[in-house]
Amino acid sequence: MQNKKSGVMYAAITLIWTWGVLAVPVIGGLDFANHITQIAYVLAGASPSIIALIFVFCSRDRDYKLSFLKRIVSLGSARIKGLAVIFLLVPTVTVLSAYINLFLTSTSVDWSVLVAYLHTPLSLIAFVVFTFIFGPLAEEIGWRGYLLDCFKQRSPLVYGVGIGLIWTIWHLPMFLIAGTYQNGLLAQGFFPVLCFVLSTTALGVIIAETAKYCNSILAAIIFHFMINFTGELIPLSISAELVKSAIYIIIAAVIICRYYNSKKLIKS
Repeated sequence: MQNKKSGVMYAAITLIWTWGVLAVPVIGGLDFANHITQIAYVLAGASPSIIALIFVFCSRDRDYKLSFLKRIVSLGSARIKGLAVIFLLVPTVTVLSAYINLFLTSTSVDWSVLVAYLHTPLSLIAFVVFTFIFGPLAEEIGWRGYLLDCFKQRSPLVYGVGIGLIWTIWHLPMFLIAGTYQNGLLAQGFFPVLCFVLSTTALGVIIAETAKYCNSILAAIIFHFMINFTGELIPLSISAELVKSAIYIIIAAVIICRYYNSKKLIKS
């Protein structure tokens, strides 16, 4: 069993490494098109999972190592309910947000990106592979793998909101590099950045609960993939993003409330 001290050390090393590497393009004023920035981005982006694997293999617990590796390639105890959450929750929330926004603001749902990809299947396959590796696979072995192992015996406020906040803070240097997704949000103003922070933190609870329920790191990887994949295929307006953030916050709040209600029932 990993402990709080290991988790704090892992998070600190991952944040320091990421911010240190990305400081090069930030201080140098380099945009994402620059090769130095791209190299730094890969080194930083893969750090959560790589550093986590280093921590795991430095462990003297052989059973833990084997269990950890198995959870990377297995969906564990996921059944119909778990699979539905992993594959369908994000697309459902995204489409629902788009249509709620249509009702509220008369802003049409943008299906153009999805249609374009459907007309070019090879580019869609390449996008799927890229999206799976850069983000989900590169991060979740760390966030909802090793770091979750260190705190999963605690409450969702710790292993959900806590890790979600660390995940959010980890992205901060990316807001300062022109050409990145996060910098694009910053260029649009306060509300897109707010949506990112709220969604990432709330999703920290949802992904952690899913990974814990399924006893699977792969579940978290696929869930993260669905976030990035759906976000690319169905772009939302700022108002629709606010709706989506609100829905994720509600789901996260329900998870946290259910946890504390179950604790009260056990005590009574």
